Amino acid sequence: MRLFFKKIYNLPNLTDFFPTIYMNGRPNKFKRCVVKPNEAIKLLGDKELLDKIYRFSYHRSNNSHDAEELSSDIILTVLSAVHKQKSIDNFYAFLWTAARRVYADTCEKREKRRRVVSIENADITLMSENNGIEEFIDRAYEEEQLGRIFKELTFLSRAYREVMIMYYIDGLSIRDIALRLGVGENTVKQRLFYARNSVRKEVTSMNERNYVLKPINLMFYGSGNPIGNDPSDEAERMLSQNLIYLCKDKPMSAKELSDKLGVPMPFIEEELEIQCRGSNGEYGLLLKLDNGRYTVNFHLVDYAQYDEANKIYEKRLPELCSVLKAGFKKIELLDFPYLSEQTDMRFIMWTLLPRIIWRLLGKVSDKVSKKYFPDITPLQREYYVAAVANTDGQQHELEVYGNDGISASSVGEYKNVFIDNLYGRRIEKHFTCGHNLSNDSKLLMLLRCVNGLSVDKLSEQEKETAAKAVECGYLSCKDGILKPKILVLDKKYVNKFFELGYELIDNAEAENIVEGIAAELAEHVSKYVPEHLINEYKTYLDLIAGARLVYNAVEACLSEGLLSIPEAPIGAEGVLMVLEK
Repeated sequence: MRLFFKKIYNLPNLTDFFPTIYMNGRPNKFKRCVVKPNEAIKLLGDKELLDKIYRFSYHRSNNSHDAEELSSDIILTVLSAVHKQKSIDNFYAFLWTAARRVYADTCEKREKRRRVVSIENADITLMSENNGIEEFIDRAYEEEQLGRIFKELTFLSRAYREVMIMYYIDGLSIRDIALRLGVGENTVKQRLFYARNSVRKEVTSMNERNYVLKPINLMFYGSGNPIGNDPSDEAERMLSQNLIYLCKDKPMSAKELSDKLGVPMPFIEEELEIQCRGSNGEYGLLLKLDNGRYTVNFHLVDYAQYDEANKIYEKRLPELCSVLKAGFKKIELLDFPYLSEQTDMRFIMWTLLPRIIWRLLGKVSDKVSKKYFPDITPLQREYYVAAVANTDGQQHELEVYGNDGISASSVGEYKNVFIDNLYGRRIEKHFTCGHNLSNDSKLLMLLRCVNGLSVDKLSEQEKETAAKAVECGYLSCKDGILKPKILVLDKKYVNKFFELGYELIDNAEAENIVEGIAAELAEHVSKYVPEHLINEYKTYLDLIAGARLVYNAVEACLSEGLLSIPEAPIGAEGVLMVLEK
C-alpha cells in the first residue's frame, strides 16, 4: 500500500511572486511600481533582478544551460507582453507570475502553443518559441540593453555551474571556492543554496480573509495509480470542498446546497456534475442517489475520527517495535547482492520499513475481511482516495509518509528501470508519480554510474549534473569515482530482498498484535463507515486507520537505533532503484 499525499490550497511561496519585499528586516528595492513599455527593459537590466530570475530558473532546471534558456524565455515573454500594454500597474508581480507560467509551459512541452492569462487586468501571451520581440526592439539603446542582459545571464550560468562542480565534485570548501572565484563566502553559500533542486514549499495561511464560503480544507491522499484516476484533481476550489463536506454526514439536494452556501443553483448544479464525474468519468468524489440527493463517494472524516482510528494501531506500536528490534538482530542485510555498495543496515531499513508496515496493514485487512466481514466483496479501483477535513480554521497535520514510484523501459543498457522514493517529515520528495525518468538528467546520470564512473570522463555540463546528483543523495563521489548512494537492486532479487523484511513480522508475536488490532478496527468500521461505502472498508483500514503508521514507526525506529539519521532533508534514504537488463 502506497500513499500519495496531496494537500489542497498549498499556496506558492510569495517570495517568488514578490521577490523578498523584506530581506533580513531591510526593505527591498523591488517594490510595487507602475511601468510603461519603454521602461521595462531598463528594469530587467538590473543585475540584482537578473540574479533573482536566474535563481528562479536554476531552482527548476537540470543544469545551468537549461536555466539560462528558461531565464531568456521569461525575459522575452515579459518584454513581449509589456509592449502590448499601455502600462503595468505592478511590474514585479507581473514578472513573477509570467515566470511561473513560462516555466509551466516549458515543463509541459507545449511547443508553439499560446496561453493567455490575466494579470491585474492585463493579458500576457506566453509563447514557447517566437515572442515577436523584434518588432518592439527598434532602437539602438534597447538592442544594446538586451544584449547586455543576455551576456549577464551567461555569466550567471557559468558562476552557478562552477560553484556546484567545485563544491560537490572537486570537494573544495566554501572558503577555497570564494578565494578561487574572487567572491565572498556568503555569495558562494547563496549560490549553493539556490542551486539546489529541492525547495521546501511554504504553506501560506489565508484564514484572515473574509470568505463567503467556510474555510474548509480537505487534505487528500490515496493509494494506487493516481495518473488520470484521482478525483481530487477536480476538487481544488473552495466551492468544491465546501460542497463535498456538506454531503459528508447526510445526503443533500442541489437546492439545499444552494441555500446552505448562498450560491446560485446553476453554479451548484455544474459543480455537482463535475464532482460526480471525477477526473476519469467513472470515479467522482460525490455520488448521486436515486432520490436526486448527493452524498460522498469516498472516505471523508474529521480529524477527531482520523485520530481515533490511528490510535488503534499506535497503542500497539511499542509491541511492534519490540518485534522488529528482536528480528533486526537476526537478519543478514549486508550480505545481500546489491548493485550499490551498502555498509549500514540502518540505511537499508529506510527502504524495508515502509514495506514491513504495508505487510502488517495487509495482514490486518485480511484478518478483518475473513473474520468480521466475510460476506462483503471489496470494491476494486485503479486508485483509492481519502481525505481528512480541517474546519473552522483548524490546521492539523496528517503526519503521513508517501511513496511515489516511476518506471521506464529501454533506457540505455536496461530493459526496464523502476525507482521509488519515500517522503515525509524526515526526508523530502525527489519526484512524484508521472515524473518522466528519461528527461531527468540526474537519474540518467545515476544509471550511468551504477558500475562506477570516473569524473574525468565527464564534460563540464555532465559534471554539473553529477554535482546535483551528489547533492540530492543519488550519488557519492570518492577519489574521483561516482557511484550510487541509494539502494540499487537487480530485478531478479527484489522479492528475496523484501522477504528479509517480511521475516520480521511473519511470526507468532506479530500475529497476536494483528489479532488485537483487527478486532478493534472491525468495531470502529461498523460504527463509522456509511452503509453505501462499506464495500470500501479496506480502503478505510489502509488510508484512514493506518495512514500515519509508517510515520510513527519511523520515529520509533529512529529512537531504537533501527534507522540511520538522514544526513540531509533530501538524500539517499528511502530511494530504491530496480534494474532489469
